[in-house]
Amino acid sequence: MKITKRVQHFIRFQQIVFYALLIAAVVLLSQLSISTNKQFDWTQNHRHTLSDTSLTILHNLKDSITIQVFVSPDYEYRSAIVDLLQRYQQHSDKLKIQFVDPSFSPDIVRQFNIQQQGEMVISRGEQNQHVFDLSEQSLTNAIVTVSRQSQPWLVFIEGHGERSPYDKSDFGLDTLAKNLESQGIKLRSQNLLEAPELPDNTAALVIASPEKDWLPGEIKIVRDYLDKGGNLLWLADPTQTKSLAPLAEQLGIEFVPGTVLDPNSSMLGIQDPRFVLITDYANHPVGQAVKSVTLLAEATAMQKRDENTESPWHYINLLNSQPNAWVESTPITQANLSQQKYNEGADVSGPVSLGMLIDRDTDKDDSQQQRVAVIGDADFVANSYIGNAANLDLGMALINWLVEDDGLISIPIKTSIGTQLTLSKTQSIIIGFGFLFAVPLLLLTIGLTLWWRRKRR
Repeated sequence: MKITKRVQHFIRFQQIVFYALLIAAVVLLSQLSISTNKQFDWTQNHRHTLSDTSLTILHNLKDSITIQVFVSPDYEYRSAIVDLLQRYQQHSDKLKIQFVDPSFSPDIVRQFNIQQQGEMVISRGEQNQHVFDLSEQSLTNAIVTVSRQSQPWLVFIEGHGERSPYDKSDFGLDTLAKNLESQGIKLRSQNLLEAPELPDNTAALVIASPEKDWLPGEIKIVRDYLDKGGNLLWLADPTQTKSLAPLAEQLGIEFVPGTVLDPNSSMLGIQDPRFVLITDYANHPVGQAVKSVTLLAEATAMQKRDENTESPWHYINLLNSQPNAWVESTPITQANLSQQKYNEGADVSGPVSLGMLIDRDTDKDDSQQQRVAVIGDADFVANSYIGNAANLDLGMALINWLVEDDGLISIPIKTSIGTQLTLSKTQSIIIGFGFLFAVPLLLLTIGLTLWWRRKRR
């Protein structure tokens, strides 16, 4: 077929129109990408996307918050800081971000006592919080801390051998206390004999495994506190004092005599059935905040009291043992530990409740709740155990629920899933040869073939 000049002009015109439309499409797409701030996170664990908790907190911000980033232009992690802060700015216009070069602003560095490159200061009014590590959890916690209108106070009862938030020993609560303070929660200890009046700003009272008997007057102080709508965290143990029975009765619960034994602990290499694995959590914000197993040590079980009268309290079994666990009613010693077996009729079979959430609507305002958490173990938040599995997550979620910081119950820590590609020597040679020689040779062959066919026409 002979191609006339008219056909040649038409084909050339088609080519010009095609390239003009292609260029126009590229320009329009580039303009659209500039004007539209939209990102897609296809990573396996969505590590480049803020959690729902952080998004809720950002959407609920009422006051402007300033984030000052102390970083030099050539700092190696500057781009990572910028990426994280941009994710926050996409969801709130209340965040004002300022980058400060420490080398040219020594006065500001001294004013805020900046210690390292990449340190951030989150401010609202006179409130300041420092963030040292580049993580969503730290940054969101700091934003929540400065945005609080008032800081909640936790009061730890002392004087009866309770666990102390200032105790750095294995069985102290110092690690938990530091994590609470990082979220802006204030702590204090109080001996009810020395100071019988609880502060009015008490967000929650903590009774952490007392060993000695309480006096009737001390119990009355706590009972009155509960009658007035106060929140309570009660960490119990199988060996705790029996003098707190009136308090359990007021809450409508009772402890099952004995120690919970769990043969499943051997799955973790623990040859001690007094360690109880918890994987069954209630469908509740506190339970949903715990993403993996928690480990309790020498725990006691509990249950709702069997009473005919209607109770204003609502009960949720937060922590449930495995079905093959049981409550051992006989005394346990190191000598007879390995011989312990479930005895029907004497022991209580599992699953048993090791933690309960109790709440009721207050008389003052039906929209508010009084909250009580009773956990059958204090060791899980002790310094020597709090790092096990999700123990810290459970402890923090419990206290955030009690101080009614529901938005802080769960802020997940996102970690990078292993993405390293391991190739054998043969695979490396095949891939290297393919990209260096085979692919270019294939493209060259296709090009020469097309050229030869067109030439023959």
